[in-house]
Amino acid sequence: MDSTKISSPRHILVANGKGGCGKTTVATNLAAAYASTGQQVALWDYDPQASTQYWAEIRHAREETCAPIEALASFKGPRLRETLSFSRRASEGCDVIVIDAPSLSTTSAQFENLVRMSDVIVVPVMASSIDIRASKRFITDLLTHRIYRARPRPIGVVGNRIATYSANYEKLEQFLACSGIATISQFRDTPVYSEAADQGIGVIEMSDNRAARREYRAWHTLTSWIDEQTPRQSATTQAGPRAAGRKVQHRAETQDRTHKNNA
Repeated sequence: MDSTKISSPRHILVANGKGGCGKTTVATNLAAAYASTGQQVALWDYDPQASTQYWAEIRHAREETCAPIEALASFKGPRLRETLSFSRRASEGCDVIVIDAPSLSTTSAQFENLVRMSDVIVVPVMASSIDIRASKRFITDLLTHRIYRARPRPIGVVGNRIATYSANYEKLEQFLACSGIATISQFRDTPVYSEAADQGIGVIEMSDNRAARREYRAWHTLTSWIDEQTPRQSATTQAGPRAAGRKVQHRAETQDRTHKNNA
């Protein structure tokens, strides 16, 4: 029986149990960074606040000047399993899937499912003592979670809205070093992120903005780290009426017909 080799997408989960830490900012800018390289990108918004979805709607209105990003309001599904199944089917053929998670307890069923499907986890952290304390607790709970321990995947912390290097942030880095978790990048506390959000773009796409260009290195560092941690792998899908997605199944059936004609 014929088979078709496809590359499985990277699932990048942007998560932190602490609200207001910049998950949407990181998720949307990550999606824009990958889309700007010509990759097919999907952005799954699981946060009922729908900030990511709003950003995507603004972007869609200027699609002639922006690289396309397939955005899904994944939080709207009636049941969790149906939502995950719909998101997977709708994002077939994508190279990168960025998941904007809501502020969830690590014991919730939704959080467990998002972790289970992730290939890499990015945790945004702000430098206030309250944010750092909550983030340390979230990371500890994540590292000891049964789903994570069953299949450990890379976790990277990014400092968000960092104005100056503080004693609190130094303590966080010490904690992360003891936990074996890398601090990947630091993003400045600058209005350019609000400007980008208002336009439905990422700072990496603001080449005419000096403040945005100062952020390029941090985003390149983050995407390079993700790429190193999650090399693309090929998956084999058997031809036929299995639970394969419509696009993959159609491609396999076409190859099968070609093979029979040649025979």
